[in-house]
Amino acid sequence: MAHRIKTASAVIFLALTGVAQAEMLPGSEWAPTEMQAQPFESARGVFIRFEQDGRYFGNGGCNSIRGQFVTNGDSILFGPAAATMMACPEETMKQEFDLLQTLGSVRQFDRSGTDLTLLDTEGRVVMRLRQRDWD
Repeated sequence: MAHRIKTASAVIFLALTGVAQAEMLPGSEWAPTEMQAQPFESARGVFIRFEQDGRYFGNGGCNSIRGQFVTNGDSILFGPAAATMMACPEETMKQEFDLLQTLGSVRQFDRSGTDLTLLDTEGRVVMRLRQRDWD
């Protein structure tokens, strides 16, 4: 009986921790610092903002981007991104394309203070971000 109570308590704790983790994203804004194990350097203000209603928006370096996201515990799934169609230097366009492709591969996240780590289906780090709107 005591084992069942401990197990039930652990399950409830993990469930509540997952909810708290998922609730840590809406209303926050992030700038990439690393993508695919390479430093992320951009002359433009690349960012992603998570909204309360499950939408995200931001700037990919050239174009405005937006889409939907869903979280459950530490799992996250980004829906297809829509973007404006401005032309920019080839290097900027490639970086933006890679950013959107990387977001599409993300399945898990870990937030630690002002740092956000995005991981793929195999648990590999694909992007690191720093919170922009933190005081």
